[in-house]
Amino acid sequence: MGLAVENIINLPLLEGASIVTAKNRLSERIVEWVSVIENPVENFVRDNEFVLSTGIGCYGDPFKLLKFVEDVYNSGASVLAIATGRHVFSIPAEIIQYAEARGFIIMEIPWEIRFADIVHEIMSSLMDMRRDKADRPKDIQQQLIQMILEGKSIGQLAELIERELEVTVLIFDEKGRCAAGSANTKQIQRLKEEETDKSIEIRDSHHPMHARARKVDDEDNQLIHFTIKSNGAYKGDYYLLCEANRELALQELAIAEQGVAAAALWFSRNNAVMEAEGRMQNEFLLSLAMGHQMSADHIDAHAEFFRYDLSLPYDCIVGRPENLERLILENPAYEKPTLERINTFIKDGMLYAAENVQRRLLYAYKNADIIIFLETSKETGTDTANQFLDLVERRLSHLLPDVVFSWGIGRRKDGVWEFANSFRKAKAALDMGRNQMGIGRRTYFDETQMNRMLLNLAITKEVQQITSSIVAPLVEYDEQKGMDLIHTFTVYRNHYGNVSQTARKLNLHRQSLLYRLRKIETLTGRSLADPDHSFLLELSIRVWKTGVQKQEEMSDNTIDGKVRKPTIAKWSNEEEER
Repeated sequence: MGLAVENIINLPLLEGASIVTAKNRLSERIVEWVSVIENPVENFVRDNEFVLSTGIGCYGDPFKLLKFVEDVYNSGASVLAIATGRHVFSIPAEIIQYAEARGFIIMEIPWEIRFADIVHEIMSSLMDMRRDKADRPKDIQQQLIQMILEGKSIGQLAELIERELEVTVLIFDEKGRCAAGSANTKQIQRLKEEETDKSIEIRDSHHPMHARARKVDDEDNQLIHFTIKSNGAYKGDYYLLCEANRELALQELAIAEQGVAAAALWFSRNNAVMEAEGRMQNEFLLSLAMGHQMSADHIDAHAEFFRYDLSLPYDCIVGRPENLERLILENPAYEKPTLERINTFIKDGMLYAAENVQRRLLYAYKNADIIIFLETSKETGTDTANQFLDLVERRLSHLLPDVVFSWGIGRRKDGVWEFANSFRKAKAALDMGRNQMGIGRRTYFDETQMNRMLLNLAITKEVQQITSSIVAPLVEYDEQKGMDLIHTFTVYRNHYGNVSQTARKLNLHRQSLLYRLRKIETLTGRSLADPDHSFLLELSIRVWKTGVQKQEEMSDNTIDGKVRKPTIAKWSNEEEER
């Protein structure tokens, strides 16, 4: 790191100086030091040094002066400045010819200019330049932070580093996608495959900045690799591509490090913005699914902001990862960072599948349930949902191989105001499928006429109240006594009210069965001898078995909070014999 010779000769102090040789090399030769040397030179001159001399040691002998010039040149000096007018009156032609042939710069300086002043001016310029170079990483840091605050893209951050270092940059995010930069991707991938754990070679190998960098090169190019991290978490990779013979100075690597830090900050900020937008999307879609009251302007504004087309027909699909909690308990590999990414894996799988079936997708989640609104049509509604779920399960089987999913598919409705109805039916289908067929299955609201009728009844508020008033006492009693009255009644109805057959099926004594049947009548307030009461009891149990209505909701839905006491029919001997 030094000053070009052309910058030094433009100093006001050297206005009277003149360049004798190699005038075309002024911008190429760099000066890092300045000294005053007389014969003999020996090893007192360093590379890139600006050498001042009066020639007093040559005693006016041209051959000694030529030997002095040769020694200074061979020492690696950039410039030899000779004060003329006392010991050397002019530069001999053979010295000019020697220096010109080698591109070595020789200057003539008027005798009146003091060397001390020249040394002071050059050293001051060098110190100013080095101070500017040392401050440059801080300036770049401030520029990068300001650009992030102004919402500039990561591509613009990369462009600033490319201009400053005169290299090409390529930035990858944590998923391995190219985020910014103009470097040749194929070239970087090829060099990356050859990358080793060898730290970049620098003057001070213990410098902490370089410990974070890795270098690999070939005949033409050099690849420097930084890992982007934020709060210890991996965020991506940052690559610099430059010439193979170029050695980046400490200040240049400090600037590169500022670029890496800015990329980490940009990714963190972008992730925070995306998470906030994701929460807003989730809340909006949940409001649609739950049927919350929203004005048309509010819906239109949010739909436009999130680029949703709510005028399209959508199928509602509700899914649930069934065994995730058990896997977390059994498998210590499911750590917190992994758990935080599971929802991302699931969402990415949904988006991938929707893109493949060429359908729009609206995605939300609530607790353990995944809520999807998939664009569909009257002609391909069920086929589209099946194809979509096939792709989702295939994708998730690779990302989350041990997780089992259950699905409920609702009925297609057009328009924004039918989202709530479609969601209720998909949720009802999911609950009924899990209760009746077990986990890991797909249940369609329109699958069978019986299921469709029961699910339609199960999501009706008035039916829920009647069901609760009849079934809730049985459920509570079964939990307390373990008598399983609901199963007893179901078997009794399946055997058309035949006590003997029911007792044999349940492996019960007749009197024990009769006690259970009377207990059912007492708890429900319904008489099994009354066909209407018996039908209502069976229908209520069937509706309850869909699983739509949770047990904790049942006590809130009883009529007036009370169970009506029945007039118990006395069992005749004839009825008991049946």
